[in-house]
Amino acid sequence: MNKKIVSVIFVAALMAPGISIRADDRNVTGNNNDPLKHPVNAYMNHEVKEDMKDSQEYSQKATDSKSAYKQAKTDYEKSLKDNGADNQITQDAKKRMQDSLKEMRKYNEKTNKANKETRKDEIKAHQ
Repeated sequence: MNKKIVSVIFVAALMAPGISIRADDRNVTGNNNDPLKHPVNAYMNHEVKEDMKDSQEYSQKATDSKSAYKQAKTDYEKSLKDNGADNQITQDAKKRMQDSLKEMRKYNEKTNKANKETRKDEIKAHQ
C-alpha cells in the first residue's frame, strides 16, 4: 500500500512541471490569446467562439423547427384525410405546415452560414 501512495506522489511530482509548461495563453484555435501581445489572434479567436455559439444556437432552433414541421405535416395529413381539402381546419393546418417549413429552412441556412464563417475565421486565426 505504501508503494502505491509513493508511486502516485512520484508521478504527480513528475507531471507538475509538464502541466505548468502547457498552461499558457493558448485557446481553442491553438494561438496565443493575450490581447496585448497578439491583438489579431485575440480578435480572431473571439470571432471563432462567437460563430460557434451562433452555429449551435441556430442548429438547435433548426432541430426544434424540424420537429414542429413534422408534427404540422402529420396534423395536415390527418386533417386532409378526415375533413377534406376545402375545410378551414385543413387550410389552417397547411398554413402551419408551410410556416414551420420556412422557419426550418431559415435556421438551416443560418446554421450553414455560421459554419462557413467559423471555418473562415479559423483559417484566419491559424495564419
